Amino acid sequence: MSTRGSLASGSYTESAVQMARAHRDFVVGFIAQRRMDGVGAGPDDVTAEEDFLILTPGVGLDTKGDGMGQQYRTPREVVLESGCDVIIVGRGIYGKDPTLVDDIVAQAKRYKAEGWAAYLDRIESV
Repeated sequence: MSTRGSLASGSYTESAVQMARAHRDFVVGFIAQRRMDGVGAGPDDVTAEEDFLILTPGVGLDTKGDGMGQQYRTPREVVLESGCDVIIVGRGIYGKDPTLVDDIVAQAKRYKAEGWAAYLDRIESV
């Protein structure tokens, strides 16, 4: 997903989106790096009304990557530029020291504010 060299691309992604379209009554969204609008659609597929939720991991404010191939994008890049709906943050919130509760709460609030600001900018530009 947000790791360099991820295999979740190309025909794998197209097949997953096609399966979701076939089961719209059950599938509500994707863990993805961008919107899936039109991905894998055939000429007869109706995709104009699609509104799958896009939940995006690999969100970070203070770093762009790590030594294990993880790549981070800001909430603004994820929500505004890639059209994603939900940010998934891990190490950016608890990564420095998971025992420092006050720091974790402060970081969670920081990401919430950044994500919400990006969302408001996105809906205002529509």
